[in-house]
Amino acid sequence: MATQTTGFGNMNCASLSYPAIFLSILGLLVQPAVAQDDDYLSEISAEASKIDSKLPTEGEAKQNQDGLTDESAAQVAFEEDLKSRYLGSYTFYKKLPRRAREEVYEEYKGGASIDEIRQKIMNRFLNQ
Repeated sequence: MATQTTGFGNMNCASLSYPAIFLSILGLLVQPAVAQDDDYLSEISAEASKIDSKLPTEGEAKQNQDGLTDESAAQVAFEEDLKSRYLGSYTFYKKLPRRAREEVYEEYKGGASIDEIRQKIMNRFLNQ
């Protein structure tokens, strides 16, 4: 091969072709890794959007300082009142399954008297 003179000194074509081949092969090897990273990043983005969609928005469930929503805070207040005034009924109430306790609370919210609430607690407890 003929030696060509450039501004950088004497270089022949063979000495230029090795780095070019090396860089070409390196580019081919890196290409799938970049494409794989894109798939990986798109999967992560999809997972993040799923999580974001499950989070409540500002208007949905506002929480107070204890981390309770207004509704659950009202139920806690009902339970504390029941405990302080009617300990026996409260004891049976706490032994009820969660769904039965919610039904008792819903009846309380509906304006039922305390006697009706206590009767419902006993009926639910005895019919478990």
